[in-house]
Amino acid sequence: SSVRRSSISGVGSTLIGCQMMYEVYLEETYPPMIKAAEGNEDNEMEENVKRSLLNDLYLRNPDTLDKYILNAEAVRGPLMRYSDGLAGFLRPCADFLFVYDEDDENELDEAVLSVEADLQDVALSEHAAQKCPFHHDQSNKNDDAKAETIDAYERVGQTAGLRGNAARARAIMTYLGYTESDLEYVADDIFNFQGVANPHTVANIQRGERVLDIGSGLGIDSFLAARNCGADVCEEEDSNAPFVVGVDIAQSEVNHAMARALDRGLVVPDRIRFIRGDVEKLSDALAKANLAADNLFDVCISNGAFCLVPEKQKAFDNVFKALRPGGRMAISTTTVTDPKHLDPSFEWPVCVKMFGNLDEIQSMCESVGFQNVQIIDAESPLEGMELPDDEEVVDSANNSEQRFKI
Repeated sequence: SSVRRSSISGVGSTLIGCQMMYEVYLEETYPPMIKAAEGNEDNEMEENVKRSLLNDLYLRNPDTLDKYILNAEAVRGPLMRYSDGLAGFLRPCADFLFVYDEDDENELDEAVLSVEADLQDVALSEHAAQKCPFHHDQSNKNDDAKAETIDAYERVGQTAGLRGNAARARAIMTYLGYTESDLEYVADDIFNFQGVANPHTVANIQRGERVLDIGSGLGIDSFLAARNCGADVCEEEDSNAPFVVGVDIAQSEVNHAMARALDRGLVVPDRIRFIRGDVEKLSDALAKANLAADNLFDVCISNGAFCLVPEKQKAFDNVFKALRPGGRMAISTTTVTDPKHLDPSFEWPVCVKMFGNLDEIQSMCESVGFQNVQIIDAESPLEGMELPDDEEVVDSANNSEQRFKI
């Protein structure tokens, strides 16, 4: 690992460690293996006994395996006591651990794995209460996924006040089709951009319209919507005056966006407001803010939030109800062509598991009442792009390294 010498920078910030874990460490510490070796010549166990014990440990007792691995001095030395060395690292960033078998012939064959899979299936059927919610129960899966999403974005909101990489954010927004005037209007909020595309190019927000932003995050798309509909310059109390409502699942992001709206001189809450809410329970969120749940908005935008909505049809239905007759929506979201093609042996991130099926989006929208549905299937313009380094000088006590990012 490369280190930052204390004589140069005072203290290292990050350690990325990589350590090989040889089977010999398990032979020296795992009681069944120690007992099996006792009484044999040179205290070495028979190879078939060793194989059986290791197979049992790897496949049936992974928690025990973790325990012995993490207690091994070969691991604890360089990876756990990261702050004791010359560089004085503050924290580890990532640890890579390989359990290494020196004998290439000792591999788990397909028969062993097949039998073990059958045993695990039996165990799951006998202990249904302990089954993994991400694989066996749809309601638990959705609840857990949503809890993980909320937790992540709460952390984003808590560090949103720290300055980030403006050059990189500017490059991303430009690639996604935001104009120079958009970037100028966003100004100091630019490093808090969140999204997968640019819904404004499709939404075509007009002066005087009422706008709903689902998954408003830290507020950038809502601020642009306020400019486009005229809510940023309108101070009238006319009930027909334009306004923007941003709905987000993370309270810390709502708080940040509200504070920034005030800092930008926008009229809060009459012309723009941010509320905490779940698009799957949109009417409840609007009601708590004393807003009509039905027929209120002319246009709905969303930039990336639908990626992480478990029950997408319910969300589209709620958006339809919130729109006035003739209203429209522009939803930017990531999709997969066929979720069934995802390798089931790989533990996909929560966001990928919840991506919508591209082939089902149109029928889903039409089933709740939307007409003239157009699906723009496009590869992300960010694919393969090179992001620039931030050329701006950032205060080391308040910089992008401390920001929580997703």
